[in-house]
Amino acid sequence: MKTLILSILLIMIFMDVALSQQAKNPYGGDQQAIKEGAEIFKKNCESCHGPGGKGDICPDLTKKNKKYGNTDADLFLTISKGRPGGMPNWDNTLGPDRIWKVITYIRSIEK
Repeated sequence: MKTLILSILLIMIFMDVALSQQAKNPYGGDQQAIKEGAEIFKKNCESCHGPGGKGDICPDLTKKNKKYGNTDADLFLTISKGRPGGMPNWDNTLGPDRIWKVITYIRSIEK
């Protein structure tokens, strides 16, 4: 039974990764999405990532090289599913549309 559950979980993880790698940000470079993403970020992310994403408790998001990958799909997976050590999952709270807007904002503040 444990093997079956583990197998199902691994399949789900691989499917998530495959889907996120195919994902393309529908808002890339859109100025309105950057503005909305900044508001979402301020409300949900700034308490850990600091004002302007410059890092506080959590990583500095203004740097181009991210710990878990640098593509929009990598960021989507990190934000939606979370990461060990403190990054919670935001898929249920924000949903895909708002996550993509946050990613668009993050891209706008990278140096």
